Amino acid sequence: MMDLFFKPKSIAVIGASGTPGKLGYVIVNNIKGSDFAGDVYPVNPKSDEILGYKVYKSLTEIPGDVDLVVTALPTPKLTVATVAECAGKGVKAIIIESAGFAEMGGEGKAFQQQIVEIAKKNNIRVMGPNCSGIVSRDIVTSIYPMTKKVPRGNVVLIGQSGLLAAGMAADIVANESLNISKVCSIGNKCDVNENDLLEYFGNEEGVDVISMYLETISDGRNLTRIAKQVAARKPVIFLSGGRTEAGARAAMSHTGSIASNAKIVEAAVKQTGMIMADDFTELKDFAKVFSTQPLPKGNRVAVITLAGSVGVVVSDLCANFGLELPRLTPETTEKLKDMFDTPVSNPVDLYFSVTKIGFTKTLETTFPDALRDPNIDAAVLILAGFEYTQEAVQKKVIQKIVKEVGKPVVVCMIVGYNQYKNIIMDEMGKELPVFPSLISGVKALSKLCEYGVRRQKLSA
Repeated sequence: MMDLFFKPKSIAVIGASGTPGKLGYVIVNNIKGSDFAGDVYPVNPKSDEILGYKVYKSLTEIPGDVDLVVTALPTPKLTVATVAECAGKGVKAIIIESAGFAEMGGEGKAFQQQIVEIAKKNNIRVMGPNCSGIVSRDIVTSIYPMTKKVPRGNVVLIGQSGLLAAGMAADIVANESLNISKVCSIGNKCDVNENDLLEYFGNEEGVDVISMYLETISDGRNLTRIAKQVAARKPVIFLSGGRTEAGARAAMSHTGSIASNAKIVEAAVKQTGMIMADDFTELKDFAKVFSTQPLPKGNRVAVITLAGSVGVVVSDLCANFGLELPRLTPETTEKLKDMFDTPVSNPVDLYFSVTKIGFTKTLETTFPDALRDPNIDAAVLILAGFEYTQEAVQKKVIQKIVKEVGKPVVVCMIVGYNQYKNIIMDEMGKELPVFPSLISGVKALSKLCEYGVRRQKLSA
């Protein structure tokens, strides 16, 4: 039944509005701006037309079947009445984007329980309440305005967070910073939960990476079972909120749920092969690496730099995150010896080569030879935001090398002028994982290598 949320043939928006800025207007406008080709039925007793769509006074007036209902009503009492109306209409999927339910406690919790009882009795699946909808190319029910078309990407984000599912999604789409496929917010999880969606997207063709943010775990045993199966085929990146006493209190007020024990969560993550993230930035950064780079066969890394001090620091970071810096083979060092004023080593310091033949030419010769070395599984490339790097950026030299060699590379930015750093982050960052710090790039690469090694063992 999850298909009804992501591939419906008809949608009714209860609480639709013709007033720009109101949630009911934003939702209808987002659906209109997506590639949704089915029937759209705005419901509002006081309007006749909204954004070119005929408006219906009530759900029961809509002719024919309705696959999906989206509600953004002002009170829980109205929402409960709408769910009952959906049952009478034969609707089987509802997204409740209104707040004021279990996260408020007391009466709100009682209203949410009424929704659960009606849904179970009538075989209805409910996403939410207190969520921000779905973002995809084919359907957008988000409460945040989308300014660009969602790409047909390979990354799914699942979150118990309106900011993640709506605000972050809007930012990602606008800046083209991650190749998103679908984003969905599950809010209070009165019915549809992480296990339903993980299993669904685990079997969805075209979805290569799944990222999840959860404040609670609905059924830990079931999550462990499903995640173990899915993570054996595709990476699952996991961020757990409420891991401390302070976080647990915040989770209770946010989604009305009791946070899961941190030790149990971390043990489950290790057991399943999911990749643990520590914040929202890592949730996105790790997804970027996994969705754009091939899986390495091991954890042996080459560090490519123009500054010896940076090579030292990255070497320390690699060691801290379980990455090895092996020697390059004699064949590689022999091939590269004329480009260096000292014996070739790892980290590979390109400074002398750049002074001889320039930055672009050095990348085109020295970098691919180091990356092809049989002792190397992946590479960290350090770039500075100066004018001399721009030719290589514009010619997409690095992207071409990565594609040709077929090994993963992360790019880390250090010093430079904003105008040049921003070009590297914005332009190269659309195709490659580019990080604003050394530690973020190395940590992301370590997760990729760890998962690659695990997959090698599973297939052995």
